[in-house]
Amino acid sequence: EIMQSLSDAITALIARHDLTPEQAEASIENVIDGADPCQAAALLVLLRAKGETPEEVAGMVRAMRRHMVPVQAAAGSLDIVGTGGDGHDTVNISTAASVVVASCGAVVAKHGNRSASCKCGSADVLEACGVKLSLPAEAVERCLKETGIAFMFAPAFHPAMKNIVPVRKALGVRTVFNILGPLLNPAGCTRMLIGVYTADLVQLMADALHTLGADLAMVVHCGGLDELAPIGVATIATVRRSGVEVGTLDPFELGFPRCTIADLRGGDAHDNARIFKQILAGKISGPIADTVILNAGAGLYVSGRASSVREGCEMARGALSAGKPLELF
Repeated sequence: EIMQSLSDAITALIARHDLTPEQAEASIENVIDGADPCQAAALLVLLRAKGETPEEVAGMVRAMRRHMVPVQAAAGSLDIVGTGGDGHDTVNISTAASVVVASCGAVVAKHGNRSASCKCGSADVLEACGVKLSLPAEAVERCLKETGIAFMFAPAFHPAMKNIVPVRKALGVRTVFNILGPLLNPAGCTRMLIGVYTADLVQLMADALHTLGADLAMVVHCGGLDELAPIGVATIATVRRSGVEVGTLDPFELGFPRCTIADLRGGDAHDNARIFKQILAGKISGPIADTVILNAGAGLYVSGRASSVREGCEMARGALSAGKPLELF
């Protein structure tokens, strides 16, 4: 039966037909259950070649969510996360922005992993800062209650990935799992700021979030980066219960001076941890701090703490100048 439903999905994809949400869900269920790795690889590559639909993504998310270790979080908690894969090795902007947002009173359930494609992922930088990665769900829940922020290390909460990781590694190309990762938060956040590695994914990710019932989310891409940055005008999609609205966000209108991607480059986990702590202490100004403030501002808007991105940026700037975020460490 496993072989049959996967074979049917592969046959449909060879003919460049979209899968129904149910077919997509069953296909990933089969991969989780230990389907032949060659079939799993064929499914992922053919999906990518055809182009994934929001319905396929939502179906796969539903299958993956059934297998994850759940975390209880306060209603309205937020995740700030990127797909990764933009290839620019910037400092850990979304991780720093998450701490800033929590220091302003929002609850941030951050879901992340070690780097797959860059020098330093969110888990790598937090580990280098002394954060314990392998916390069980109860400890994560306690952190969220006591400090308003916690980190969930993806491998600990997604045991179902064990049959998928080797296939992704062997393929070495982006697959639907780059898109699924941000949608698989164990705390089931319904408020999210998600960065995607190409503008082509903004609408797809937003439509998938809408299908999955997000309360308020923003999907962003800016000049080659999977986050907001004062390098150019960002393409954004705002997702509400009522629908999806695609537009732009201009950092220069918000008063940020222009910078380049080179200004935002980081290094290994040790280098990035040093920069990370300096930012959170309010000791760094310039492009990196501006970029963290911009993303934190958008995060505070999505969390409902700020009535606009502009107001969120002012709150974030105030928190940083007082060194408040570092107190959470």
